[in-house]
Amino acid sequence: MAIDELLEGADLTGRQAAIIFFSFLLLIVLAAVLLITFSDFFRNLVVSVQVAVVVPAARPTRAAVSERVE
Repeated sequence: MAIDELLEGADLTGRQAAIIFFSFLLLIVLAAVLLITFSDFFRNLVVSVQVAVVVPAARPTRAAVSERVE
């Protein structure tokens, strides 16, 4: 099947049309995932989650605070 016949779509079977449709849909989803992954918003989101996880571990414990008070 030549490219002009494919683009015309008159001789496509349902299976061929479904393959083309879902391939295009997959391309769009992959492009969206890549754009989100490399966007500044995603980087800031990941950094804020890492900070939220690291900060509580950096706080002094009650034992360390009571040692300083004494």
